Amino acid sequence: ISISMHECRDIEKVTANVHGALKPGGCFVISDFPFPETVEETRTVPARIMSGIQFFEALIDDQLLPTSDYVSLLKRHDFKDVDAFDITPVHAVTHGRK
Repeated sequence: ISISMHECRDIEKVTANVHGALKPGGCFVISDFPFPETVEETRTVPARIMSGIQFFEALIDDQLLPTSDYVSLLKRHDFKDVDAFDITPVHAVTHGRK
């Protein structure tokens, strides 16, 4: 899912459906805008940009999540080998295998 997971109203259901649809060994990859994890991170220029995006997203009832929330989400739904990495300061990838 590319730059759209934060648009989903029920990410638990989406993740469960993806897990159910994947064959064993299949991968689920979430590429999205991560929200800062810590107060210190909110003081950076990229985090300030993300705060502006988060404000807009909140107006339309969406939300950006920290990468750690996506890692936890995949683990809750029994994905294995869950990992995450930053592509840029405002773009991260989280992935797991069924």
